[in-house]
Amino acid sequence: MQDLVSQALTSEQNRLITIINSQLQTDEVSAFKKLLEDATGLYEITQLKHEPKDFSLKEIKQEIQRGEQLFSFYQIAQKLLPEMGISSENIKYYASLVGYYSVARLKRLDEWTAYIYIICFAYHRYQQRSDHLINCLISRVRNYNDAAKISAKEQLQEYHVEINENLQKAGQVLKLMTDESIPADTPFKTFQSNAFGILPRQKLIIVADRMAKAVSFDETASQWEYIDKLSRQFKLHLRQVIMTVEFTSISSQDTLIEAVDFLKAAFKKGKPLKEFQSDLFPVECFPVSVTSYLYTQESNQQKQLIPDRYEFLIYRLLRNGLESGDISCRDSICFRSLEDDLIDDLRWQDKQSLEGDSYAVISTPREIEEIMMRKELV
Repeated sequence: MQDLVSQALTSEQNRLITIINSQLQTDEVSAFKKLLEDATGLYEITQLKHEPKDFSLKEIKQEIQRGEQLFSFYQIAQKLLPEMGISSENIKYYASLVGYYSVARLKRLDEWTAYIYIICFAYHRYQQRSDHLINCLISRVRNYNDAAKISAKEQLQEYHVEINENLQKAGQVLKLMTDESIPADTPFKTFQSNAFGILPRQKLIIVADRMAKAVSFDETASQWEYIDKLSRQFKLHLRQVIMTVEFTSISSQDTLIEAVDFLKAAFKKGKPLKEFQSDLFPVECFPVSVTSYLYTQESNQQKQLIPDRYEFLIYRLLRNGLESGDISCRDSICFRSLEDDLIDDLRWQDKQSLEGDSYAVISTPREIEEIMMRKELV
């Protein structure tokens, strides 16, 4: 049994070496060798092994930089791995060996065997980078939302306390109207002065509006006002994420991807969003419930989009889409779409040709039932 396993492993290793030996270009081989060189006191591949400790700005910037270093190797891996025909779990296993072995140990391995491991490492590590950046976006948007909700709750409580206090004083103002000790010919200005001495004009107006119109505290508006205060934070942390990660979607979410692409194009131009006309912003992805909070009413009766709120809404919708699976990333491990792992539609149309590729083609419900019965018997 040991001999059989050993022969199988050796055969597989020779097969993979033959493929990459014939496929790798001279400049690509040189690039792999450079990864194992001690050029600056720390091997380049050792730097690439490091993962972010948290979602701080410094750690995320370093992770983006590592992705830039890995990108050319990731492209090589994308070209070679389909030819090598190894499973996702095997890619993960070979990649883990680069993390397990020291550089000195990797250099003692057969040169082409080391390249197999590094190819898998580059592919897996680059996808991990996308996961880290996406998780950063999800975590930060969630934290900003939670902080805004807490702030709105606190303001609501303060609002009720203040209203109750002001209602008592408003009652004293009303008593002035029925105070028989005040002469009937007292000037209204004097009456106002006495009333505002009990309750300032602005607070009296608020209480009067509440009594006359049943005005209530708008928690959602309060949340957006808090988000306005966080604009510098989410611009600093989240812009670089959407500039780096490529998102895809199902057809029903195309309007959101259009909005994300618009933001990317705007950021690349280096212009503030407020310098773009409101009608240029894609707004088809807006939920109806939030539309009224994203515009201000100008003096000419035209609505003006609030750019910072628009930007944060796109981040929030993006987070919701990623968590629900409607938004995905092809260069990812955890956020890939199911369709990315399936055979493409064009190839699936010719099902008979798949039989020679070790694919089990199931064409009828009866075949599915028979397979399930065999599994139960086993």
